[in-house]
Parts: sequence; C-alpha cells; structure tokens
Amino acid sequence: MFSLILILIIIFSLVVIGYVFAKNLPKVKSVSSQAPPVIRQLQVKRKLLEERLGRHVKGGLTKSAVILKPLAKLIAGQFRLWFKRLTELEEKYRHQSLKVSFQDKVGKEQFSSQLINQAESLVKEEKYAEAEKKFIEVLQFDDKNANAYKGLGKLYLQEKDYEHARETFEFLLNLNDQDASVYRSLGQIASQKGDLKKAQDQLQKSLELDSADVSSYLDLAEVYLNLDEKEKAFEVINQAAGLEPNNPRILDFLIEVSIIVQDKGAALKAYSQLKEANPDNQKLFELKEKIDKL
Repeated sequence: MFSLILILIIIFSLVVIGYVFAKNLPKVKSVSSQAPPVIRQLQVKRKLLEERLGRHVKGGLTKSAVILKPLAKLIAGQFRLWFKRLTELEEKYRHQSLKVSFQDKVGKEQFSSQLINQAESLVKEEKYAEAEKKFIEVLQFDDKNANAYKGLGKLYLQEKDYEHARETFEFLLNLNDQDASVYRSLGQIASQKGDLKKAQDQLQKSLELDSADVSSYLDLAEVYLNLDEKEKAFEVINQAAGLEPNNPRILDFLIEVSIIVQDKGAALKAYSQLKEANPDNQKLFELKEKIDKL
C-alpha cells in the first residue's frame, strides 16, 4: 500500500514538473555571454525564470510529501540539467535555422530591415516595449547590426532611459568609432544629464566626422548657451545657417542667439530670411518686437 502511495506521489510530482516546464519554456531565450549590455539583460531575465522555476518545482514536491525531500532534490537537479540542455539545443537549432535561411547576405539584410522598420513604426505609435522586442530580435541573430542598436538607443533616449541609451551607443563605438551620429547621440545624453562639458566634447567630435550635420551645430550651440558661452553659440549657429540658409529652425534659433549677444544687424538679417522662408511663422511678430528693442 505504501509503495502505491509513493508511486502516486512521484507521478504527481512529475506532472507538476511537466506543467511548470511547459508553461515556462516558451519564455526562455539563450543569449551569448559575449553579448553587449542590452542583450545581457535577457540573460538576467532567463536566470530569474530558471530560479522561479526551481522554486515552483521544489514547492510542489515539498507539498506532495516531506518524505520525498531527497528525491525532490534529485529530480529538481536532474530537471535543471535537462532544462539547460533543451534550451541550449533550442537556441542552437534556432540559430542554425536562421543561418540556413540567411545563406546569402542580402536575405539576412532584408529580414533585418523588415524587423527594424516594424520596430520604428511601433516607436512612432509609442509602443516602446513591443519596439524593443523587435530590435532585440534582430540583435539575437545579428549582434553587429548597427541600425538595430541605433534604433534601440534612440528608443531609450526617447523614454529618458539615459543609462541604457548611453550603454547602447557606447557599445556602437566598438563596432564603428567613426560614426558621427553616435557621438551626437552621446552628446545629447550627456546634455540631458547635465554633463555639459562632456556633451560639448561629444558634439565637437561628431562635427569633426560630419561637418555638414546641422543638427549637431544646433545641439552644440544650445550647450554653449547653457555653459554661458554666448559668443561661441553665436559662431556655431552661424555656421549652421551658412549650410542651410533657408532652414526656419536654424533661422529662428539664430535670431534668438543674435538677440542674446545684442547683434541687431545679424538678428534683422536672419529675421528677413525667416520671413521669406516661412511667412506663416507665428513667432515673427514676437521676434520683431524683441529685435526692435535692441
């Protein structure tokens, strides 16, 4: 009779294990230990799932029968080994399948671009969690995809998650330390965090690599204003205006800086250009009043 009860308890325990295993397996993803910080986050999630799984198994066995505690440990240990092997096999064959699917570079790039486009659309819809999953999905089979990292970094920047944004863009420098847009993004992050000197350095580096990026000039001019270096801000914004003399955003900023440095002539010139480029600008009257007071 006791043997029958023991067998029934073992069967029940195995059913509990099977249920927990089936419930948790789809959630688990294996990631290379050499992956960058953003990908290593997945390893942490996996570890938490495995620990939670172990607690469920141990709890289920304990409730079943105290007498089976040694057996429970043995089963739990064996199960962890099986679980690890199965997930490793799952990841191995998943990557093999992807490699077979992407035997040609063009196919791989097209698939990556498709996922990145989907992620960017989700960002526009402010579905950040879903967008993050798409970007990470690309990185799981193409861990050097710069566009996926950039998209992920911009997503974190938009969410004001500056620490993860910084980690992501700094990792990008390992892939390409000559990418001006990465330095600009790091400059924006430093500026948002109040580290203006670092922001200045990063934006200057960005302009050294790409002197035609007017957005970097605008960001740097703003940093100079916050550093109370008004003349430098005026010089930088004038450089931007020289590149795009009909850009309303640049002209608007140039007028504001010209007023700050008390250069009425520059302010009037920029005002005339703005009025011609964007006659419907709602700020024209307000700006003219400020200039007339100089």
